Amino acid sequence: MKKNLIFPLIALASIFASCDDNTDELGYSITNPTDRMVIDYGTFNVNSETVKLDNIISRSSTGNIGKIKDSETGSYITCNFLGQVYSMESNTFPQKDSLILTNGEIIADSCKLYVYYTTYTGDSTVSMKCKFQELAKPLSESETYNVDFKPTYENGYLRKNGMTSSTVYSLVDNSIDDKTRQSNHYKNFNILLNNEYTDVNGKKYNNYGTYILNKYYEPGGSKNFKNSYSFIHNICPGFYLEHTGGIGCMANIAYTELVVFFKVIKNGNTTKNTTLVFGGTEEVLQKTYINQDQDIIDKMKDEGDHTYLKTPAGLYTQLTLPVDEIFTGHESDTLNTASIFISRENNTKETSSYTFPIPTSILLLPVDSVDNFFAKANIANNRNSYTASYNSSTNGYNFSNISNMMLIMKNAKQKYIAEHPGTTDEQYEALYPKWNKAIIIPVIASTTRVTHNMNITSTKLVGGKDNPDAIKISCIYSKFQK
Repeated sequence: MKKNLIFPLIALASIFASCDDNTDELGYSITNPTDRMVIDYGTFNVNSETVKLDNIISRSSTGNIGKIKDSETGSYITCNFLGQVYSMESNTFPQKDSLILTNGEIIADSCKLYVYYTTYTGDSTVSMKCKFQELAKPLSESETYNVDFKPTYENGYLRKNGMTSSTVYSLVDNSIDDKTRQSNHYKNFNILLNNEYTDVNGKKYNNYGTYILNKYYEPGGSKNFKNSYSFIHNICPGFYLEHTGGIGCMANIAYTELVVFFKVIKNGNTTKNTTLVFGGTEEVLQKTYINQDQDIIDKMKDEGDHTYLKTPAGLYTQLTLPVDEIFTGHESDTLNTASIFISRENNTKETSSYTFPIPTSILLLPVDSVDNFFAKANIANNRNSYTASYNSSTNGYNFSNISNMMLIMKNAKQKYIAEHPGTTDEQYEALYPKWNKAIIIPVIASTTRVTHNMNITSTKLVGGKDNPDAIKISCIYSKFQK
């Protein structure tokens, strides 16, 4: 009978507990007199502070490029983009004898890298400038790269004497009609790769597209275009887009496409323009290198009357969960729910015409598990990791039940003390100072993985070291009483 009743009873108890302060005898009216459920509840303070993480793993499927001023801090944020493209399965190379040759040679008309963006922060009409640089070797999928990773000639990731090209762009071109400007196809800028290109073997081509075509049609060359791995390791290791000019706009890059333009003969005598497209998606790596004023970030970390969630700055909110308080006096009870609501503090320092977006999705997990979680590209399991979404009507984030995390923290402490007789609470906490600390991190969450949000976002949360009673955790307990 107990197993059949306990879950619906707990659900009812949770409802009634929120409606009536007098819950001590609730179980008596709905259970068998010999199977009485007693409901109790408690509310506890949760301390919070801003922390800075330096080793942020950059594994997002999107990236950023540009330079923008943070009106909240007065500092500048610069983002450079590192990406790869792959040989798409839909690519069908024409028969070699259908190509139009120039002096007996395979020649591409031109080659472009298209950079597609989804959103942006700042002024979309500002002129920006970036530089394309060729990688010497691909990034390894077996390694993790942090946001401070930058390809250079010294570390062997930029190819010496490799292809370079620069472009000036703006995200909105007012010379284009509104319908075209608002289309997804328009949301891109491109970089011409039409300079003379010399491959690693010293062979010269009139442009990068000609190099691509010739590598396919050389004897045995088609095998290097069959999959992403072969293409990246043998043909095109990747590229680095470095912001080199302009202030006021940051583009959120969704994907890139390398497009080769050339001509073929159709139906025996008709010349036709055609293209080959090499795309960039989640199947290949895309990363952002971030440069910002660390002195200002460090000062923000120490502000005590609120906390921050700020990306890609790496400022997050750390919670100290009152695990001992929650379980003291409830050793024989079941902790059914433990919920935390965290309010935003509206920004009062914005002075520019635009504001940074609020993080829409956040992750809560124990501090000690952060590196492992993101290195393994895990998803939230509602056991020791939880996600929550921003609710504009309540202006905050709600974690409805983190009781499993609390139990794991409590059990880990009890297990250690049991295995090491004589260990006091103080000694355990000295050995494991983060045992009851959890961290809130803005993320991009999908059904397959959770990654750091590398886009420009910022918000303040109520709390901080100077406001120890600003955040509450509400708990509901139950037990059967004979």
